[in-house]
Parts: sequence; C-alpha cells; structure tokens
Amino acid sequence: MDSFLNHDITEWISSRNLTAEEELKMVADVRLFASDWEIKDFSGIADKDSYNPLYAGQSDRVKALKTKPYWKFINPIYRLYANVKVRSILFLRMDKKTAFVKLKNKIAVKWKNRRSVIMRRNRRFLKGIELYAEERKEQEQTLFTKDIKISVIVPLYNTPERFLRDMIESVQAQTYGNWELCMGDGSDASHPEVERIAWEYAAKDKRIVYRRLEKNEGISGNTNACLAFATGNYVALMDHDDMLHPAALFRCATEIEKNNAEFVYTDEMTFQRDSIKKIVTLHFKPAYSPQNLNGVNYITHLIVFKKSLLDQNGVYNDAYDGSQDHDMILRLTTAAAKVSHVPEILYFWRVHPQSVSSDISAKPYAIDAGRRAVHDNEARLGREAEIHSSCICATHYRLEYTLPEEPEITLIITHWNAAKALGRLLSSLDQRTKYRHFKVTIADCGSTDEEAKGLLDLLSANGITLEQKKEEENLPQFLNRIVQKTDAPYVTFLDAATEIMDELWLSRLVQYEMQEDIGMTGSRLTDTYGMVEEAGYIIGLGEDGIALPIEHKNNYSAPGYMGRMYYAHNVSALSLFGSMVSKEKWEMAGGLCEALTDPYYLGIDLSLRFRAKDMQVVLNPYVIHTIGKKPLDGFLPEDAREARIERDQSFMKKNWGELLAKGDPYYNPHLNHDGSFTFEM
Repeated sequence: MDSFLNHDITEWISSRNLTAEEELKMVADVRLFASDWEIKDFSGIADKDSYNPLYAGQSDRVKALKTKPYWKFINPIYRLYANVKVRSILFLRMDKKTAFVKLKNKIAVKWKNRRSVIMRRNRRFLKGIELYAEERKEQEQTLFTKDIKISVIVPLYNTPERFLRDMIESVQAQTYGNWELCMGDGSDASHPEVERIAWEYAAKDKRIVYRRLEKNEGISGNTNACLAFATGNYVALMDHDDMLHPAALFRCATEIEKNNAEFVYTDEMTFQRDSIKKIVTLHFKPAYSPQNLNGVNYITHLIVFKKSLLDQNGVYNDAYDGSQDHDMILRLTTAAAKVSHVPEILYFWRVHPQSVSSDISAKPYAIDAGRRAVHDNEARLGREAEIHSSCICATHYRLEYTLPEEPEITLIITHWNAAKALGRLLSSLDQRTKYRHFKVTIADCGSTDEEAKGLLDLLSANGITLEQKKEEENLPQFLNRIVQKTDAPYVTFLDAATEIMDELWLSRLVQYEMQEDIGMTGSRLTDTYGMVEEAGYIIGLGEDGIALPIEHKNNYSAPGYMGRMYYAHNVSALSLFGSMVSKEKWEMAGGLCEALTDPYYLGIDLSLRFRAKDMQVVLNPYVIHTIGKKPLDGFLPEDAREARIERDQSFMKKNWGELLAKGDPYYNPHLNHDGSFTFEM
C-alpha cells in the first residue's frame, strides 16, 4: 500500500517510537477472528481429533492408545488434560494484566451462570408461563373482527409416537380455535404407526387433516404438499417433534388483528427430548432485525404469515434443504408489509439425536444451503455479497459486499493535546488500511501542548487538512462545520486515542453505509487489553436511563448473546467515534445536535434520529479499534462536566423520553435490565 504520509511525518512518528507494529498480537487476533473458515465434512473420518487444533499433533503413543478398546475410558481424561494444557500455555503467554482481567471476567460470568442459578431460573420461567384457567377462558372467549384461520403445517417423517402425540395435543390445546392442523406423511413402510396415530386424532377432531404422501420428497417437498391442501388464510410452520404453548396461536392472531401484521414470529426455547423441564436454551429475540437475519436465522420458530405471501414469493425450494426455513423467512420478511415480533416464548423446540438442531455443524449441505439462501436474497435486493461462516459457528454468517465503486471517505479525527496518540493513530491508519480512497481532517479542539502544536503544524504543512475549533463553537457545531465543508460522500469519525486493528475496516463500514436504508454504521471499540468499551448501545437502560454500552468489559472475542458479535446486527444507537455516515443522510438527519455538548450523547442522539426516519443503525462487529482513553478526555473542563452532562441528560429525556420509555426494540423486555442479555428472574 502506498503511504498517505510523507517522509517528514513518518520520521516524526518513527523518532518517537510510535510506528504501528505490524505483528501486534491484537492485530493478528483480529485478522484470525475474521478469516475464512473451512467447513469440514467429517463423515467417514475415524480420527476427527486430527482436525481439532486442541488435540492435533498427539504423540505416537497417544495415537496408538486410540486403537485400544479401553481408550473410551481414557479419552475424557486425555481431553481434559489437553484442554488445560493448551489454555494454560495461552494464559501464560498473555500480558499479566490482560490475563488477570480476562480471568476475572470469565470467573464472574461462570459464577453468574452457575448450574444452580440456571436450574432455579428454569423452574421460575416454566412456572411463569403457565396458563391459568381464568386466562385460558378469557382467551377462548375473545372475539376477533378479522377472519384469521391459521393452517398449522407439519410434515411428518418416521415421527416417534411420543413426539407425535405431544405435537398434536399441543395444537389441540390452543386457546385460539380457528385453526387446522395439516399433516403430510412421508414416512417409510417400517413406520406404519405414524399413520395410525394421525388417523386416531383426525377421526375425533375435524380440524385435523391428514394426508399420506405418495413418496417422501424431503422436508421442502413434504411441506409444500401440506401447503397444497391447507385452507387457512394464514400459515403457521411447525416441526413434527416440537410443541406449542397453549396461547401461541392466540398471541399471533392478536398481533395480526391489532397491527395488520403479515408476518409474525415469537420467542422460543429448546428442550431435551422427553421433557420441557429439561431446558437447553431460552431464546429471547429482538424486534425484526434484517441484519441479524442475514447473519443467522434468529427467527426460526414460531412463524405465522399471510398465505398470500406464498403466491408472491413461492413455496419451499428444495435447493435450500437443510436451511429451507432460513430461505423462506428471508423471502417472506423482505416481502411482508408488516413484520411483528411477539416477545413471549410460545414455541418449544425439541432437541434429540435425529433433529437437525442437535449438530448442524455435522451437516455441510445445510451450511452451504444457508449461505446460498442469504446470498440469493441479497442478490434479489440488488446487492452482491460473499457469505462466509464465522469462526464460532458455521451457520453464523459474515457478509462481505462487493463494492460497485470506491467512494471517497473523509476521516474526521478529533484531537486535543494528544500528539503521541495521534501519531500512533496515523501510523496504524497508514499501515493497516487497505482501502485508500480517503482523506484525513484533523479536528483540533484548541490544543495548547507544544508537542501537539508542533505535530499539527507539521501535518498541515504536509497536506493533511487541519481544522481548528473556534472559541464560540461547541463540539457538535465544530464537527458540523467540518462535515459541511467536505466534498466526500461519506464521513467517518475517530478520536486521536484510537488505533486501527484491521486493514479491511473502512471497506467493511462503507459496504453497509452505501445501502439506502442504513443511516449509520458503527464499529466495536475495545480498551488496550482487548476488553470491549462499547459495541453499540441499549437505549432506555443504564444509570442515566438513556443508554447502556453493549458488551462493556467483556472480552472482544466473546460470542455475545446468541453469537451476535460474529455477524453484523441492528442496534438502536452507536457511538459517534468509529461510526460512518453518508453526507446525504447526515444532512437529511440534520447533522449533530448542537444543543448537546458531551461527546457521549452525540452519536446516540444521531442514531435515534435515523431510527425515527425508519432507517437502520448497524454495528459491524468485524470492525474493531482499540481506544486508549475516553474520547477528548480532558478537553472539556472537569469542574463543569457534571453540570454539562446533567443538561445533556435533561435534553435527551425531553427529546426522546417517550421512545426511551418503550425500551430498546433490539433488547428483549424479558432480559435483565443490567444489559447482560441474561433472563430477568
């Protein structure tokens, strides 16, 4: 890459030992974090450990032991030994303070999620979702003005008797009565009990419709066969071994009635084969989040949608078998006029050895189908993207969009008396930015330090744009003036205390910001120990009741709730620093609010104004920067800071109070108010 810094500037940086290290450990870790991951088909491979970096490279003695019949007894001990050994080596190689912080955080998380707490939580949860007689009676007697007949579509295949009876009886137990259960049976000849049991229920309940299929055409073909004889104007999709909460269809019908929803989804839980008391996961979902849905099929179950959407978008396509639901949900939510989320766990997803959910990583065809589903849906929207599996889960996807052009980007770097930090940032920007169509503007907030002034003069004399804050300007007025002056179509904000970690960071921001319905795109900021400072904000929470930073003080490589830190996702608010905005959208939103004075609230307010215009705010977690201190720390007088923050808080609550009171649409109301993404007991 050609340097955008000339010899004089690089000499100044080098003479103070500020040159960014190419092989800094954090840089290498971030590169690994976002690298391409090969999905290996292990079917037919006896020694899978040879492909596992934790156990690879065993001695010949260990390999010989694996052939012995008593290896099955030794194996657990060996795995524990290998695990402890590798993790100890990694721990000892860390900087001692970093290692201590990470260990402390890990212990805190483990303690908070210890088995006794989880079991107590699960008991309380199941007790809390029970439907009592009075509530059941009230729901059964509710009159709807709309004709909403829901066809529950269930393709059957060699379904175990207990699972089949549980499924049928959970539908019969619904408090909403205008439904039909459509079962298409593709079971083989060795499972005649499936037909016998289905007819047993159909004979007693006319709402149950059973068809024996001529042949098994796989999950997509069998589902389409069920859809062919469904008579409802709405469709609910259900697996043959799962169960519904008694109020599931009632809650969905209510959402359709009240909000004209064309596509409704609910929260869900997974449980182990024989009892819903054996909870594996409680999945409390966000409101409709198109970026999350590209990254992973977070919606899954339960979905209820208008049947006419199928006429416009087609039924199941067997080309996506294994991820057929992801493909269908992408197509339907893209087409639906109104997508609604019911934030209640109303679907019980059974996990057992035969279910796809038990080990999706062992099914490469499903992983490939999921990638193609996301790729093809983006192509229908006119966007070309490569879809990559994340390093933590093969069905969590990282999208890399093809840029039709490389638009110019202005990087606005705020600075105050931080010459060394600025020098390091410029060096890291020069060495770790592959995207070169950018220009830099230093927004200096009145530096008084002689070294800082010397560097600013050097930068200005050598082609770097320098803007000085006027005495009468506050920070947002100053930054608005700079944005107005730039002729670049995109602007990105950085603070001098930032250090760039990945060479693809600018392209990963602009590829999202170029999309018409995205107002603002942001990145993850970590401290110098790799602990997250912020990765977007949850609104309506925190000590100020305005916003709470997401993943604060968690390790940057932690997966986050449902793996969300490994795919781009929707958030309500972002920090100004590390974010990108198109100049056109900036002007449409009115720029930064000049009534605010503290940097903390500027990005949050701007994000909320984009959301108010029905534009998405997106965090790309693969854009990671370290930040050495709070942005512009010390620029604003400390003695006036408390009063200034109080004024800003009052302004935010006055302007956004109604929105904040509703809570964050991307943070489920059943989750703890501490922002931890854990279930509220």
